[in-house]
Amino acid sequence: MSCLYICNSSADTISKVALDDFVETKRIKLGINNIDRIGPHGICRFKDELLIANNFSNSISIIKNDKEIENQYIGSHCNDISVFKNNAYITCGESNSIVVFDLINKRTVEQITCENLPHSISFDYKNQKMLVSNMQSDSITVIDCLNRENIRHIRIGAYPTKAVFSVNSEYIYVCESNLGGYERGNLSVISASNYKVLYKIPIGYSPVDMDCDKENCYISNFGEGTVSIVNINNYKQLKKISVGGMPRGIKKVGEYLYVGDNYNNQLLQVNILTENKKAINIGGEPTGMALG
Repeated sequence: MSCLYICNSSADTISKVALDDFVETKRIKLGINNIDRIGPHGICRFKDELLIANNFSNSISIIKNDKEIENQYIGSHCNDISVFKNNAYITCGESNSIVVFDLINKRTVEQITCENLPHSISFDYKNQKMLVSNMQSDSITVIDCLNRENIRHIRIGAYPTKAVFSVNSEYIYVCESNLGGYERGNLSVISASNYKVLYKIPIGYSPVDMDCDKENCYISNFGEGTVSIVNINNYKQLKKISVGGMPRGIKKVGEYLYVGDNYNNQLLQVNILTENKKAINIGGEPTGMALG
């Protein structure tokens, strides 16, 4: 049975949701070291474990068999986490850096400087590149994983919250959120070969997260309670689905979108074709998501 794990940032828990039945089957409590506040925010898989980037405790949690087995200090304000080979790469928002943590020997091996307030991190495993969105610098950073000195900073629109490589590795997609402004956000399409901005597609207010397949990007618009579906072959918004609340984390699985609503502390299941919706209560302020 497939499942989805969701970070509940204000509740210091991870919800496990069975997708076939759409029910929460477990709520995993974090705090193995008796830390007051943890703030799980980003999440990814490593072998048979889950890795969690924690905002408030400046740490990562390691979960195995639906139980926290370890907590490791990393650095100030861990926002997101991803894995390349046997190393975890964690964006640390307050130190403007990426911390490289050896998951086998359990030690920090490197700190890579990026620009201001790094938020999301993702990888192009085919070309061995790393991609980081820097919210306060209005930029993204592209790093060669084999040659850490080969770093490119690319100026884009205001407050980029998420940046990912396309499935075919030819493009970079960026949520330009315009957080705090009066203008709608954009999905920027950037060439992964020469880093030129090719298209800017207007979407909703305060887009914060996205999930992409070969045809579309699915984007949560935090500031207006909607999800935008953007066709990435003809570069236009196909439709906008109203989900209510404050949608944040988003994941596409089959014919459904799973959307975390920060305002109502719910997980929504949205049928992409019919737009029918179901909701279940989970922990407070659902953010990052990972498939089990």
